[in-house]
Amino acid sequence: MKLEVDRGVRSRIEAWFFHNFFVVLLFLVSTAEAGVAWWVAKQWWHLGAGAFLLLATAISAFNLWIVRRRRTAQRNLVDRLPRLYHATAFTCLFCAGFLVANHLAWRATSLAHALVTAEARGMAKPKKPLRAGPIDERATGWLGVVGIAALFAYGYTFGQRQLRVQFLRVPLNTWPTTAPPLRIVQLSDIHVGTNMNPTQLASFVAQVNRLHPDLVCITGDIADNAQSELDLYFPILGQLESRLGVVAVLGNHDHYAGAERVVQALRRHTAFVILRDDAISISQTGARVHIVGLDDRGRDWARGVPAVPQLEALSKQLPPGEPRILLCHRPDVFPQAAQLGFDLVLSGHTHGGQIAFPWTHGRTLSLAQLVTSYDRGLFRNGSSTLYVNCGLGVTGQRIRLFTPREITVIEICAAAGIESATAAA
Repeated sequence: MKLEVDRGVRSRIEAWFFHNFFVVLLFLVSTAEAGVAWWVAKQWWHLGAGAFLLLATAISAFNLWIVRRRRTAQRNLVDRLPRLYHATAFTCLFCAGFLVANHLAWRATSLAHALVTAEARGMAKPKKPLRAGPIDERATGWLGVVGIAALFAYGYTFGQRQLRVQFLRVPLNTWPTTAPPLRIVQLSDIHVGTNMNPTQLASFVAQVNRLHPDLVCITGDIADNAQSELDLYFPILGQLESRLGVVAVLGNHDHYAGAERVVQALRRHTAFVILRDDAISISQTGARVHIVGLDDRGRDWARGVPAVPQLEALSKQLPPGEPRILLCHRPDVFPQAAQLGFDLVLSGHTHGGQIAFPWTHGRTLSLAQLVTSYDRGLFRNGSSTLYVNCGLGVTGQRIRLFTPREITVIEICAAAGIESATAAA
């Protein structure tokens, strides 16, 4: 009973947090901007808590004014402000977090030092405090702030321009051994609009065409918002070349942009097959593959749902023993899809966090892990495989750090053929 109560409380807290996320973020960013400015100024002048509160109030009022202008003006102040302001504010969020952690670490170190030294027990004359040495809190603070600023400057410039073409070979138990491999190119989270210009999109389309795909799958967030100029960008997307065509599903941003508006523009300018809780079958030499596409749905803007009733209904319509592929913008349905016998699930949504930091075993740490367990890359559940694409575009901040834009090339082949070749070798 207590466990159920705890889960209920946690669910309500999570729901409140994600519902009010952008208000909380505005408060945190404003506080972070004030905190970093106050800390830097404090290195030369004596400033008390009053100065910090005054600065935080002024910056919060300014940022709130920006947000309100954004909601009411077609050409808003945010559009006219230099991107440098947005980049600086976002960078301050991470710098402030480091400064708080740095301060707490030095306080803990000083306390530990005091507890174990003779000076603390009155057995010797006090010496120079640990925190006042050549490497002290001020020095590590500057090192962290400058390091984070340099990393983010790289992410806003060179990092967000990088493109990775990821090649994967996925053996399927249901793929006929007599059939040739099927080459799928997955695109996700293109976010055409403010953060991607037509020339950039055209270069990505050309890159895909050079890969000579059998099939192109787009897993949502094709448009960014209601202001995206679809009649400008979608004719460029319509130049994608694929032997078996292009299959697409919608993401949450496509719904923000107007789902029907996006679908109509795609039909007007492209030959894409758009799946909204629907399925199609594609045949090639010696094999037939069934592709199910789910429309986007979720608990909120960030998190998906763990189960979709429509998916179970659609799976019952598919013949057993033949390859099944699921296109779903959010990856949270993977356990359900695996249970229903889908061989391959292709998703996006997370952008790989856009900002990530290297970790052990080739993995990374990113904010996407706060939203879902399936943050980026390859996941397996029994005989089912999930691939979460890091996205071709960006949203929010035009930054990518240790998370390049991604085009995924997935070659589907027969598992039995690979096992036979391995045994023979």
